[in-house]
Amino acid sequence: MKQNQYKNNFFSFMTVAITALVCMTSCDTEYNTTYVSGDADIKSFTVQEFEDQQPIQAAIVNDTIKILWVSYHDMPETITPTIVLSDKAAISPKAAVEIPFKTGEKYTVTSEAGTTKQYTLEVDFRQPQPKTAIFSTGGTIGGSSAFVYSIAGSSIDNLWFNLEQTRVYLVSAADKTTEYDCDIAYFGDGKGSNPFMNTGLYYYLPTNVPVGKYDLRIKNGEYIVRSATEANWFNFTITEPTTTAISTYIYGSTATIGGNFNIRGTKLDTLKDFFISIGSAGTRYQLEVVSRTDYSVTLKVPVGTPAGNYTSVIALKEDATQVSRSTLIIVKE
Repeated sequence: MKQNQYKNNFFSFMTVAITALVCMTSCDTEYNTTYVSGDADIKSFTVQEFEDQQPIQAAIVNDTIKILWVSYHDMPETITPTIVLSDKAAISPKAAVEIPFKTGEKYTVTSEAGTTKQYTLEVDFRQPQPKTAIFSTGGTIGGSSAFVYSIAGSSIDNLWFNLEQTRVYLVSAADKTTEYDCDIAYFGDGKGSNPFMNTGLYYYLPTNVPVGKYDLRIKNGEYIVRSATEANWFNFTITEPTTTAISTYIYGSTATIGGNFNIRGTKLDTLKDFFISIGSAGTRYQLEVVSRTDYSVTLKVPVGTPAGNYTSVIALKEDATQVSRSTLIIVKE
């Protein structure tokens, strides 16, 4: 009886041992661990919308993409950023997709494991303080002038290229209060040809300003720019024009056949007939005078005038004295 009991115990022990060995062997060969990332992070967010602009690196703070815009370039309406993500993560909208450049725009990052994280764009505009060494002794009523970068005696720097946020004006020395606005003809980084060769702010002096002394100023964004030398303040002299002249700033004016365009200058009321031609010796095509003041003339291109790029404006006085301006007037069909 005892012998049978020992035999049964032995067989039970061997069964358990063999079962454990089989289990251990199969566990070693059938299971492998694979890591799936749950990281859904934006590592970097870079903006460079202009070739001559230093790349702007956003600060990633928790779930906010903070961009500090301090470029002298006007802020673009849209951006196409360069974005670096966590390994194997995806983003929507994609980095190559153009998005509105404004606070509140959303990005969603999805990890390899399927977890998501949403980021919000925050745009902080910080205008650099403009620097200037501008000084001009004066000009004539309705005349033209300019603040040009890198020109000795009239240089400016760090102006924000935003026409809507820029104003050129005169403040009367008589009461230190009355202001007169100038008309801006061109404001930008230069066209590479005259009259807007260089980066600058080109403008017409007011036509409603009395003769006298003034302070010449630029309002650019949140800053007011004036001469760096206090002795020059309220020492800008406005005088009456003494010559008949067509402004160089009409360059690039465009009109359709049968349509109108405008020219500026001084003592234009002394001019009777106006023509355009290609070159000073080219065929002259007469223009119709629609309206005229001392400083501005609206002209109509008559039907029958050939389309083309006209390089001269010629005007005649009552005594047939000629006044001309080399320029570019584009006439389209």
